[in-house]
Amino acid sequence: MKSYLSRDQLRLYRLIWERMVSSRMAPAVMDTMSVDLTNNGVLFRATGSKVKFPGFMKVYVEGNDDGNEEDDKKYLPELKEGETATSTELNENQHFTQPPPRYTEARLVRTMEELGIGRPSTYAPTLDTIQRRGYVALQDRRFVPTELGEIVLDLIVEFFPEILNVKFTARMETDLDEIEAGNADWIGIIDDFYKGFEKRLDVAEKEMQEVEIKDEPAGEDCEVCGNPMVIKMGRYGKFMACSNFPDCRNTKAIVKKIGVTCPTCKKGDVVERKSKKQRTFFGCERYPECEFVSWDKPIARPCPKCQQLLVEKKTKKEVRVQCTKCDYEEEPN
Repeated sequence: MKSYLSRDQLRLYRLIWERMVSSRMAPAVMDTMSVDLTNNGVLFRATGSKVKFPGFMKVYVEGNDDGNEEDDKKYLPELKEGETATSTELNENQHFTQPPPRYTEARLVRTMEELGIGRPSTYAPTLDTIQRRGYVALQDRRFVPTELGEIVLDLIVEFFPEILNVKFTARMETDLDEIEAGNADWIGIIDDFYKGFEKRLDVAEKEMQEVEIKDEPAGEDCEVCGNPMVIKMGRYGKFMACSNFPDCRNTKAIVKKIGVTCPTCKKGDVVERKSKKQRTFFGCERYPECEFVSWDKPIARPCPKCQQLLVEKKTKKEVRVQCTKCDYEEEPN
């Protein structure tokens, strides 16, 4: 298929083919091992796995969504009790306690499945809603809470703590399933919930104060009236607006230039944008006059082989520079 497909098409085809074939193969069998080595009265311990039967691993091994691939590759050689092992290399590593990794889309869905929150039909709308309302932002494919998200969370914890309890959410999901199946009375379930919720709602309406997110200086002046522009938070995220509002209603989207001239029109700059699903992509600032777009970040120098566009191709392990037209590729730093 290599002669008929582009580079990206071939990689996608290979991924689909390998996953399909491996799904029809026998499971892999692993032996968990713990090895104690003694030297001059000092005990060294190694823990890992030994592949007893590779099975589907001969064709495909799925990566780790959290980026900790190294934890999955601690394979130990065949060893016997009493065997003498020779040290070929000794590395000193200092480990610090690390915070839990931030959620990727896949890991968040998997966690909701484990906790019984949501259903397959609601996972995608949930991920879309928390991004569209500005509660989180995707950075390097991981969710990072925004200032608005942290404020909303603090208010819900203070006035509606039971709603954030995962057991409450999972129980409500089960009750709704029972209603759908005709095994429960929806009026009774909603009534039981609303009796407590109504009291908290009354307290929140009286005591919850309005929170105003302060405008941030945008660092540029309004091209209409000359007053400073500020960054505001709207229902679709942050945007720039004139500080002289409502006398001046000039607004514009926030764009981040990356220092690359558009390879298509040669006039505009390439800017960083967000898709409807909050995925980062790159496009010409002159859109819609110029329709150049790229999911991979362009870089400012051309390909030394064909003089076409070079981009940064991100994987879980590294960032690799490669050409969009020919087979030129640079080794990662």
